Amino acid sequence: MPPGEPVGSSAQGERDFISKWLHQTLKASDWYVKPIVNFDGDKSDMDEVYKAVKFWRDLALELKSKNYPLAEGIDNYQSFDEETRKKAHMLDDFLDGFIDEELQEDEKTFEILRVLIAQGEPYMEFKQKMKENDFSLKCNEIWENDAVAFRCNTCALTPCMSLCEDCFESNGHAGHDYTRFFSREGGACDCGNQDVIKEQGNCKNHGDESKRPNYDMSEVCLAEYIVMKLIVRLFLEYRGWASRYEKALDEFKSESNEPINRRAVFDIGEFTVDDAARSDYLITFLQECVKYGGPMRLIVSKILLDKNLYKVLTEQTSEHYDASNRVQISLDWRTAHMFKDDRRTVLPPDNSNFSFVGSIESTECTSLLDELIFWINRQLFPQNLVNFGLSLLSEPGYRDAFAYRFFSWYPISGKVISDLCISQAGHSRAQDLVTPACSRAVHVTVQMLSSASLCKELNENVHLVKTIFDVTRFLICEKSVDSEISLKSVNIFKESSRFLNMTTTNGRPKWRVMTMANNAAISQHGYWFVMGDIQNVLTHTSQAIAAVFDDECFGGSYMKMMCEMQGMNPIWRIISGNAQENDAGEGAQRAYTLEFETLAVTLFNIVAAIQQEKDVRTACRFFDHIRSQLEEWFHVLLPVTPEDRSEVWGNVIRAQAYAVSFHIPLHRHISTAITHFTELDGFYDHIRSNLLNDETLIRLLLVHPLRIQVARAEINCNMWVRNGAQAKMSALIYSQWNVSSAFQTPDVDLIRFCAAHIDKEHFMKALTASFNITECIKIQRGRFVEKSEESKILFQGVGGRDDDEVSEARKTEFERYQRLVREQALLMEDMMLTPEKNLFQFDEKETDEAVDVMIEANNATEVTIDFTIQSPIDHSRDPRIPIVGEFIRRHLEAAGVDADIDVEMEREFDPRLFDDEEVERTIVIREPEWIDPMFWGMFKLVAELVVVRVNSGASPEEHYRSEMVNCMAMGNVPYSRLRASISEKGSRGSEMIDKHFETILNEIGDFIEPIETTTHLMQGSYQLKTSIWDSEVCPVFFMMRSTSIKQAREVFAKMEIREQKNALDKDLEVAKIEERFWVPFRLIDFSDQKRHRGISNLYNVLLTERFLIHCITVLASEADETAKFHDGTYQLAVYLLTLGVKYAQSYVGDEKIKKQMIDIFHTPFQLIKFREMETFLTVCAFMIRLLTKETRKNGALVVVFKGILSGEYDKEKVTGGKMIYLARFVTILTKLSPVARQIIEGKLKREELRISKHSRNQEKMKAPMDPVKKAAKEAAKRRMEAIMQNSAKKSAQTMEKLMKTEGMTDAEVNKVDPSQQNRKVYECPICGEQNAPNTVENPFGMLAKLSTNFICEEQIDASINTIDDLLKFDEYEHVSANRLQSETRRRFFSKRRQATFENQDIVKVNPPLVGTDLKTCGHAAHIACFNAYRASLYDGHQRSTDRREVGCPMCRYTVNVIVPMSFDKPYTPIKTPASPMSYSDVWRVMDVVLKKAKGPVFQEDERNVKYSTNYSTREGGGLFELYIGRIHSADLAERKSSQQRCTVSTLMVSLAVVMVERSSIMRKMGVPERRKNQRNSMTEHLMTASVATSKDVDFDVALSALTNLFAKVTENSFSRPPSEQPSTSKEPAQGTEAPNPEAVVGLSSDEMAAMITKPLRKDTPDCLSKLPLFALDPKATLVRMLAVLIDNQSLTKDIQREIAQNMIFASLGWVSSYTLLCLILRTGEEKISALNKGEPKIQGLSDHLQSEAEAICQALTYNTEYFKHLAQRLESPDVEPTDEYICKTMNSCLIEFLRFSYELLFHCNLGFNDVNNQIHSRNIDLDNVLRLVGINAQNINVPGKANYWTRAFRTQLTNMAKLKRIFQPCIVEPLAWKPRRILKPPTNFDELFGRYFHRECNKCSSVPSYPVMCLFCGEILCLNDCCRMAHQESGSDRVISMSEIEAHAEDCSSSSGLFLSVTSSMVVVSRGKQAAIWGTIYLDAHKEEDRNLKRGKPLFLCESRLKWLEYDWAEQEWQRVPQWFNMTNSQAFTSNIRDCHLFQR
Repeated sequence: MPPGEPVGSSAQGERDFISKWLHQTLKASDWYVKPIVNFDGDKSDMDEVYKAVKFWRDLALELKSKNYPLAEGIDNYQSFDEETRKKAHMLDDFLDGFIDEELQEDEKTFEILRVLIAQGEPYMEFKQKMKENDFSLKCNEIWENDAVAFRCNTCALTPCMSLCEDCFESNGHAGHDYTRFFSREGGACDCGNQDVIKEQGNCKNHGDESKRPNYDMSEVCLAEYIVMKLIVRLFLEYRGWASRYEKALDEFKSESNEPINRRAVFDIGEFTVDDAARSDYLITFLQECVKYGGPMRLIVSKILLDKNLYKVLTEQTSEHYDASNRVQISLDWRTAHMFKDDRRTVLPPDNSNFSFVGSIESTECTSLLDELIFWINRQLFPQNLVNFGLSLLSEPGYRDAFAYRFFSWYPISGKVISDLCISQAGHSRAQDLVTPACSRAVHVTVQMLSSASLCKELNENVHLVKTIFDVTRFLICEKSVDSEISLKSVNIFKESSRFLNMTTTNGRPKWRVMTMANNAAISQHGYWFVMGDIQNVLTHTSQAIAAVFDDECFGGSYMKMMCEMQGMNPIWRIISGNAQENDAGEGAQRAYTLEFETLAVTLFNIVAAIQQEKDVRTACRFFDHIRSQLEEWFHVLLPVTPEDRSEVWGNVIRAQAYAVSFHIPLHRHISTAITHFTELDGFYDHIRSNLLNDETLIRLLLVHPLRIQVARAEINCNMWVRNGAQAKMSALIYSQWNVSSAFQTPDVDLIRFCAAHIDKEHFMKALTASFNITECIKIQRGRFVEKSEESKILFQGVGGRDDDEVSEARKTEFERYQRLVREQALLMEDMMLTPEKNLFQFDEKETDEAVDVMIEANNATEVTIDFTIQSPIDHSRDPRIPIVGEFIRRHLEAAGVDADIDVEMEREFDPRLFDDEEVERTIVIREPEWIDPMFWGMFKLVAELVVVRVNSGASPEEHYRSEMVNCMAMGNVPYSRLRASISEKGSRGSEMIDKHFETILNEIGDFIEPIETTTHLMQGSYQLKTSIWDSEVCPVFFMMRSTSIKQAREVFAKMEIREQKNALDKDLEVAKIEERFWVPFRLIDFSDQKRHRGISNLYNVLLTERFLIHCITVLASEADETAKFHDGTYQLAVYLLTLGVKYAQSYVGDEKIKKQMIDIFHTPFQLIKFREMETFLTVCAFMIRLLTKETRKNGALVVVFKGILSGEYDKEKVTGGKMIYLARFVTILTKLSPVARQIIEGKLKREELRISKHSRNQEKMKAPMDPVKKAAKEAAKRRMEAIMQNSAKKSAQTMEKLMKTEGMTDAEVNKVDPSQQNRKVYECPICGEQNAPNTVENPFGMLAKLSTNFICEEQIDASINTIDDLLKFDEYEHVSANRLQSETRRRFFSKRRQATFENQDIVKVNPPLVGTDLKTCGHAAHIACFNAYRASLYDGHQRSTDRREVGCPMCRYTVNVIVPMSFDKPYTPIKTPASPMSYSDVWRVMDVVLKKAKGPVFQEDERNVKYSTNYSTREGGGLFELYIGRIHSADLAERKSSQQRCTVSTLMVSLAVVMVERSSIMRKMGVPERRKNQRNSMTEHLMTASVATSKDVDFDVALSALTNLFAKVTENSFSRPPSEQPSTSKEPAQGTEAPNPEAVVGLSSDEMAAMITKPLRKDTPDCLSKLPLFALDPKATLVRMLAVLIDNQSLTKDIQREIAQNMIFASLGWVSSYTLLCLILRTGEEKISALNKGEPKIQGLSDHLQSEAEAICQALTYNTEYFKHLAQRLESPDVEPTDEYICKTMNSCLIEFLRFSYELLFHCNLGFNDVNNQIHSRNIDLDNVLRLVGINAQNINVPGKANYWTRAFRTQLTNMAKLKRIFQPCIVEPLAWKPRRILKPPTNFDELFGRYFHRECNKCSSVPSYPVMCLFCGEILCLNDCCRMAHQESGSDRVISMSEIEAHAEDCSSSSGLFLSVTSSMVVVSRGKQAAIWGTIYLDAHKEEDRNLKRGKPLFLCESRLKWLEYDWAEQEWQRVPQWFNMTNSQAFTSNIRDCHLFQR
């Protein structure tokens, strides 16, 4: 008996309800049993069924009326009488028979249960009744992953509010700020939830205003019994999980053959998913019951909440069981032991110490809801079970009970997720189970945690916040290690953690930190669901503040977690060796993500709550917790006794030199507290008494944030290059804008705070030591420097300066020194600036005394500069070094390497050679290239501290403004990127930003509309206003936000260029002087009001001698070849010096301190530069010397010095270069110091005297020009003029002699086209040959890319009125007009091809369907060179038939073929008639040209062997790749068309036709030309190739057409055809009809004879074959004739142009006749007969065309019997064409032919582009076109010709058996075509989304995961593999697997389809076997893409993008496509669509 089953039940055999009741009173024949047991929805008598069901309903009502319990326990039934108990047993037994262990597999039982639940009513009526009675204050809609939901920011109270589609649309939210999103974790609708949504946001069905109806619970009384048993059945299915798991684990172990240490981990995730899936049917049915709503949902919630019911179900034990008695399906003793084992599997480890889950007893259940929650956790949150549990949240009491139990058992969730992470990390799997499980967990919790009141209650009852913190720590701190961070002096220069001394004192344990290695929860990101929960909780202000006051929560759990991250993931710089194993940044990314999600967001949520409540007590409590933990950390890093604390800690100036941890959350927390709580009343007093009284601790706080800044500089200069991505990624992420508020900003803030409150000299020591500057700059401070009382006030910290007093013995010397600096500054400065001068203005005694004081030992600071790189090891401390060096030297000698190499000085080595931990490598800078980045990094940091006001005085609005200005200074930026540039602080950080963002943006930026280009899709962007550029752009702020030195300097270079351009535009004088401009660094306002309290003390750093000296050091080393300082570093040094002097100028305090500030710039120091200089300087003297040198170089000393004295350069921002910025410094200094002003005045005076003296000397040297020289110059000029005149005279004589020799007049000479004799020369970019002619020996070819483009064949009938709107087209999907709109020209081709002659020679000259497109970049090369070049690249890896693509050697354009170019052919004069030519003249000239075309081209190649080879289609021939490319095309349509047989010449003609026609279409569409002449440069060469490859049949076609159009010959030229004999048969007699020349008026006998057509005969091959003109294609024939014309280069361009014009005029008559013929055939027999008689007129048709129509009718009807037979065989169109249709079609056909013709002329260099453009104008009519080309509209064609052409056509067809096949296309096929256009999508994307999102795929009848919609027909398609299909190519055994979009594209748009992805808004291009993402045509209000609808804002159609999409499709030019995907396996492509938002362009 299965556990929990009643006696008699059995799981064996088939389902048999009756056998279960054999021992009971039920019988199969009972009327109330049989109809139900035998129920069949299709066959049963429903009246009997309803009657039986009502019996059981009445029974249930009776039991309910007597309050009989739902389940019998031990004794709760004993108070009822026997009869009642019997009835209850009867009902139980009846229901137990259905709800047994076989229920899961029996759909019939569920149907029976539905009937029982309906209680005798029809099921659908019952559902409707429940729905009508449904009530809920809150919506119960639940959705799963990737479902569409809405969020209205206007109505939301919390950022996680979401609405279902029905509630959102019901309310409308008109004018609100809303977003649509795809729910990542699933969710539930919040409509009606007053905790998260305003009342205005509710729909009409939910909220407090809705009223609960009175339920009639009798309608669900039977359902109550059923639901209870179903829930019990569900739990019985689940119980025994532990035993099933053990069994599966044993089987897994037994099946594995691997050793234990190599065996994979058992996949608990897969097991659990499969185990939970066994009950899917049952859960689905329960969910169905809940969805009935109303009373049904109420009873389900009551059953789950009923604790007494659960007690009854579980209280029975084996003692209560009697085999003779009945036993219900229950949760009693039979499964209790299994359930206990199941609960034991979720207990956390013993060391976890969770408050509410620590033992098996704590997991006891008290209700069915408790057990439901247990199984939700144990089964890893199965979505259906989660949905079932959450769907009842709106019921009274249910939410609170659910939340209480779930969060009291919250550690269980952590345990099961942890187990899943460990399992998944233990083996590789393609499917991720952790992320979905976490998503479903968040789906559960987010519904409860959005309520502030519920969170408060949970926090009081189950310690909610602490519990979540504990679970977080349990997950992420799975593994921990000893910290490797130390401040012990012995560890500072250790290069590896194995050398560290990490002992502690006072019994303190070592500091443990978590590790990324082997941490499953972190590697699998399994902790993120708790992160979501804690952020949701802390968004409630009250809970955040309560958490801080809870010592066990914030001070306990949170602090423990944070302490384990303090110093985690340390990186040790790799000095030498192979570092490939460290080249991975994944660990760094995980560490940053972990700190950000767990600590940073939590921190800002707490801080925001404190700020919002202005709760200073909480702020102080927060601060105290962090401070105490920090001090404890420092005690571990550097153990000290209380007595030594100040001495030891106070002198720490740097962290470890070879290690860094970017993770110091304790520092960031205290930094954030200091900067964000300053404004709270009383907080500053608190930190003053708890931190500012301890300068020692503040000094320690500085060390580690400073180390991170140093590490960034080191990484950026490649000092950590061996650490690879591990280090680079750490530095990169640290400074990213979106997380800067969590990492970089608090670190810099803390450094700023420390620098402002500690001794400035100590700060500078720490700064220079940390940046390793002390290795090359040695400073020996003067004994009296900064010893005055004023200096102490300026530079002391909060702890004062007690150890810096001047001794009494030195007082006199000190006073003397002070007097020198203050009273004799001018003397000292003058000595330094003019040491070679006699200082006559000073007393000699004073001068000597000044020199003595200045040079006296130790008075002045001594600065030694030595950039020589030292050895990294102190040899004096390691005697083994010489021995090791000698050992290495000997090995080098043995290897043949110079033994003189200085091994000892080698800077890189394997540290494993030196395992002695006492050896210190104190030299960190080991390459000269590292010096400049170190100085740059130091100066950059100081500038950031001083200039940037973020978190130190700037308001939030000012901060946001700075971030936005900085971002826009880099260039134009899209709206979303600009918004992302502001780092959000916490869960609600965006709310604060949104308040100001739009206002700021409007003030600082201008919107730039996107301007699409041919290669890129542009987005709307914002550009910084010029005024903002000039007033607010701060380069220092940008430096802080830049990720590297390189990025900063690149942008600085752009800034410099912009400054220079502005200066030129404004015509500033400085633009003429300065060659290079500098970055526009701005001065700042130094007032205290701009900073937080105490921070302004930071400015004093700028005046410390140590800082000033380092700036001077850089300026003095500008030309140093070792350090090689970058100009940017130089600029920073000048800028910081200027800030210092500006600060001194701005100081408004004590006058004594002001004077001390002035003295600083006149204090001497000794500068010693290794092997270069040794001199005394002051800052003032040095800067003036620099400026003097620069102004002299530019010749602007007087101008600049005058500007200095006038104060011109004392500005916040100046424009210029080095000279101007130095001048700004000196200008401010002269205002500050009178001494400096005197020096400048003296220098200016001396310079003016020098210039004046020089001018006087120059004037004396000036004298008039020597008369002799002047005369010689004029004589030379006259001689040159005479020579030119003589040359011109000789040239004229020579020309006259040549004209006489040739017998030419001036007029004839003027007519000569000199271009005809020119021979073109080319350059081969491969072999380098220049000015080479194109010869048959070494021919040139044009580089091209062979692709396909069927735009010509994708045209549609021009006569139909198309539906252009996509949604409207979709509405009329099955209307015939839609079908016509999809009927393209390609679909008529096969019929057109069949309508030809059966003679195969004629078939070969009919143009095939061609989609080949040749795109060229215009460059040429030798064909042989190109083939060799390409072969070298592919090295034989591909077949010759493959399209081997290479880049053009000139422009890198992708090419894959080379097309032979036209040769320059020999010139043989042809006598031509005078202009204007008649048709006969044209015919005679073309006859000669045709004959020449058949002959040899070159005399040296009589048989055209070489010439023919160049145009051969065989392998190795010039046309081989072009020919074979069609056969192996990726496009199926092109491969099919390549099977059509034709001559090579015809193929070339067809290629030329489609090239011209394609160009004409694109000209009409307005498609811009991407590359100059790309469309027309290939046509001429193709036409030449068509002539070169012509056979006799090809020439015959041309001759026949010319003869029909032009020729006038004698009647004897052709024999007269036999006279027409009437036929009496039904079929026209073959060969019985010939045109009668005398029957047509308007033609001479010669013309008629010449136009008579004779059939081809095999026995007369040499006879002249003339084809019926209507059997030929006019465009192709015109191309043939013109090809022969332009191939002959002996005719001038003017003659060619005139002949071509005549060809076009004649062909136009041909087109008009054929068009009329086709139109007349469609009118029907009666109208043709009437037209023959001239009775009706076609209204609107011109008289000329009317006459032509009548002539055609005469030709059709003059043989009456034949005409009747023809009319009977042809199928007339459904609708007879109207007169208006005929006229419109005629005009369209003639205009289109003229457009094609003149486009062809342009391609042949015979036309004019302006005329061509006018002809292609959109609204031009026929009359205007004819006027433009010079054709008389009344003389398009001779009616007689139309008659004869029609008779010739008909006569030829008389001999054909299949008459219908020949004539039917003339009737069916449209005559005028227009380009097919993309269906225009709706303006609002929401309309399209709403129409197509839920639509099913036509093929698989399911809603696609990735639905795409065809933009040509609107059909929804599926990218899933379920819709792939197999396709077999015709004529081949090849079977191809195609995706649905491939197949649809082939059928709908000739293999090139355009589709719109509904869920991502992306346009998908399908071309051949590939697909790609083009971009999107929908942009938001800021003209920006929203890929995958991530932002969810409304999207609108971008007309310009739609236009460019159509252009790209028309040209098949996909330059905007970044990557193509092979659709053989579409998974990669669907993944790319899913992640396309990650590749935003």
